[in-house]
Amino acid sequence: MVDVEPQQAPSITTRKHLLAEGVFHLIGGRIVEGELPPGMRIRDSELAAELAVSRTPVREALQRLERIGLVTMYPSRYTEITATTPDSVKVAHAFAGLQAGIIVRLACPRLNAEELQVATELIAEIAVNVDDSGDCSRARGRAIGYLAALTGNPLQQSLVDEASLALARALRTFEITPEHRPRVITGCAALTAALRSGDADAAEQACRVIYGVD
Repeated sequence: MVDVEPQQAPSITTRKHLLAEGVFHLIGGRIVEGELPPGMRIRDSELAAELAVSRTPVREALQRLERIGLVTMYPSRYTEITATTPDSVKVAHAFAGLQAGIIVRLACPRLNAEELQVATELIAEIAVNVDDSGDCSRARGRAIGYLAALTGNPLQQSLVDEASLALARALRTFEITPEHRPRVITGCAALTAALRSGDADAAEQACRVIYGVD
């Protein structure tokens, strides 16, 4: 008989963290998708009852969402969903472009042949969808999200994860102008070439071209 090491059950602290993380992404996802629209007022007690959880993880989630600008909390009253503005979209796009450049720089020297092939296919989807800003933004998110998981840098991954909901909402309304579309396509080709050659500097610069923040 082969001895099997019994798996240790998650600690109470770990379970609470996972619960709060899930509530954060669930509420944030509803905001991003417009299910909870700008100006809507929500209450932690009602959300807790709906989600069948205590008020603590809901409060923690709302506090995190406030830090990234998706809600405004009015203690002992209610929480209000914020709206995007032209300035917030501009700031989010610049942040996304700069962080994406760092991600591809970190991931570039770590990619194996299989990962490089997947990355190449995802980058190609960005160029294919360049005429539709929404589809192009989602394609960029998939490509950069894939590479982010391959950076080997947990701090970078944590930073991107924390900001991902705010970025997703803001970039839904970002328009790729006809003038910028050829540069997106050129940037995609340059990024693919840089990743294949292992040139991290060129990969970062190409990524910034794609986002228009070079």
